[in-house]
Formats: sequence, structure tokens, C-alpha cells
Amino acid sequence: MRANSDRGRSAAQAIRPLWMQVYLPNLVISTGQGAMLPILIYAARGVHASPAMATAIVAINGVGTMLFDLPAGQIVARFGEWRSGWIAAGTMVAGLIGCLLAQSVWLLAASVFVQAAGWAVWGLVRMTHLSRVAPPFARGRALSLFGGVIRTGNVLGPVLFVVVARRDDTAPAFLIFLVCVVVGFAWAVLARDRADHAGGSRRSEQIHPLRVLRDHRRGFATAGIGALGVSLLRGSRTAMVPLWAAHLGLGSSTAATIYAFSSLVELGFFYPAGVVSDRWGRRAVILPCLLLLSVGHLLLPLSHGFGTLLAVALVLGFGNAMGSGIVMTLGADLTPEVGRASFLAVWRTFSDAGTTAGPLIDSAIVGLASIALVGPAVGVLGLACTAAMARWLEEPAHLSARPHELRPAERSLPG
Repeated sequence: MRANSDRGRSAAQAIRPLWMQVYLPNLVISTGQGAMLPILIYAARGVHASPAMATAIVAINGVGTMLFDLPAGQIVARFGEWRSGWIAAGTMVAGLIGCLLAQSVWLLAASVFVQAAGWAVWGLVRMTHLSRVAPPFARGRALSLFGGVIRTGNVLGPVLFVVVARRDDTAPAFLIFLVCVVVGFAWAVLARDRADHAGGSRRSEQIHPLRVLRDHRRGFATAGIGALGVSLLRGSRTAMVPLWAAHLGLGSSTAATIYAFSSLVELGFFYPAGVVSDRWGRRAVILPCLLLLSVGHLLLPLSHGFGTLLAVALVLGFGNAMGSGIVMTLGADLTPEVGRASFLAVWRTFSDAGTTAGPLIDSAIVGLASIALVGPAVGVLGLACTAAMARWLEEPAHLSARPHELRPAERSLPG
């Protein structure tokens, strides 16, 4: 019991400096993204996109991130974390200005792609930093808090949009995101840990993606499948809740409100999810996450109005909360010291493929069959992934080590 208490205090000490340097700046930027995500469907329809094309534009947000994950790895490996942060912020700003000016489907799609590419670089910069500075015994908590910050932004963003936007006016969402990128990045620069200057500016060895896959094929075939499944269900949820709201005749502000309440459920559970992950293992987090997200999709066609859709969205939100930070944590567990950015770039490509595949699958089913079939089809895929993780997911070695077997650096922090 004493060892667990010491490790708990050490985890708090390890995480505390990250609030000003990582979590709060990212909260600001995530708030902007949270304002944009629920209204992408409505922004696309505002430039006369069909329902299938509007869903595809949501998917482009994931496609841009996925396709730029590998180039992001090269950027971070070559320029280091801090210089890459400037590149990320500039790219997001350029894309969001394009979204504000878009008067056609194709310009909106291109602009969404550009801002998503910037988000890919920004996400890799933050994940590389956290995987480098968070000790293994606090990794689940550190990364679940990072996931929780994103979820907090998903609550604050839609609320902020509802407060400032006129009915069915989507432009304020992009403007909110633009301002949040500028403010959040400026905060990150000002709060930069000067003592970590060398680590944040250091280049890392660039390793070819195929070699990364070959050297870590077992990890990608087990934990990677879980990351892919969680990301697919999350991506589908982001597209389907607003699309189903539009299908039911609900307005953009109502859809944003439902999305905000769904994300609000997540706020009470993201840190406990990290504690569970550190104490009882990754399975104890990823299995309930996959199961609840799958059940939420299965229930989606049964909703027929604001109240029932809100109930389904709350189930999806609770499931998402149970997996707070799990994709990043699984990647950090497998990350090697040499070629860190290259490995994480491939890992993010693997997981972001799920984020992209979710809305694409939704769009294909809507276009070829019926919107009512989307939830059941994606839910069955999620249940299959849940069964695979229950059978094959392996826990990291440090979770099975007893306190006296831990290295001194893992028992407590220096000083």
C-alpha cells in the first residue's frame, strides 16, 4: 500500500508541470476544434453539398490528418518539437482562413484538408513530448489527462459556438478555432520549459515507415488493431451524431448542444480512466470503451427526436470517456527511444486511419443504402474489435512488475 501511495504522489509531481506547458494551451486549441467539428456537416450543406458529400467533408478532416501523419514525423524528426510547432500553427491558421472564405464545396474541402494537416503536425509534436517526459508509471494518467483536455474542449467549443453564433450561421465556428489556435500556440511558446530546450529542439533519427512496421509488427497487429477500432468508432460518432440530428430535422445549434452534452459526460471519467489504466492495465480501459461505443452505434437508429438522440449520444460519450488517452497510451507503451518521432508518426497514421475510415464508411452506407443502416454496421465492427482485444491485447511489462522490481527512476521522482 505504501508503494502505491508513493507512486501516486510521484505521478502527481510528474504531471504538475505539464499543466501550463501542455494541457492548458492544448485546451484552448481543442476548444476551437470542438466548436468546428459539430458544424462541418452544416457548413458543407451551406455550400450546397449533398448529404453524402457533406459526410465526406467530415471524413476529409480525418483524411488530411492521416495523410499528413508520416510527413509530420519527418518534420518533427528534422526540425525538433518546437520548430515543428510553428509549422503546425501556421498550417492550421491558413486552412481555417480558407474555411472562412469558402464559397464552394471544393474550396471548403481543400481548406478542411489543410487545417487537418496542421493538426497532424501539432498532435505529433504534443504526443512526442508527452511520451518523452512522462514516466512509465504515470503514463496512463498523463495521456488520459491529455485526452481529457481534448474532451473538455469538445464541451466548451460547441457551447461557445452556440453563445456567439446566429441561427444556422457556421462561420463563427471557424473564427473561434482560428483565434484559439493563435492564443493557444502563443501560450505554449510563453510557457515553454527552458530547461527542456535541448530535448524540445533535438532532432531524432528518421526511420523508414516500412522498417517501423517490420520491427514492431507484433505491436501493430495487436495494440494497433485496438487503436484502429477505437479511432474508427470515434470518427463515426463525430460524423453520425450531427448527421442523424440533421436527418431528424434538428438545427445546427441543437446538434452542437447534443454534442456538447455528450462530451460533458466524458469530463467526469477521463482521469479515473488513466488511474485504471495505470493500476489494472490497458484492457480494463479499452474493452469497456469499445463495447459502449459499439452499443451506442447500435442504438442510434432507435432515436427519433432530441431526447432519444441525446440519450444515445450520452452512451457514446461515456464509452469515449472510458478510453480517454488509450490510443496515445498504447502507442507510448511501444515507442522506442531511437526514432521516437518516426514510430509515433506511423502509429498515428495507423490510428488516424480509423478516424478517417469511420466517416468514410458512414458516407458509403448513406450513399449506397440507407442512413438507418450506418449505426448497426459500425456497431458490429466495433463488437468484433472488442472480441479481438479481449483475446490478443498484451499489457506492457512495467504493469506486471512489483514495486521492488521497478527502476529507481520509476519509484519516485528526483528531488
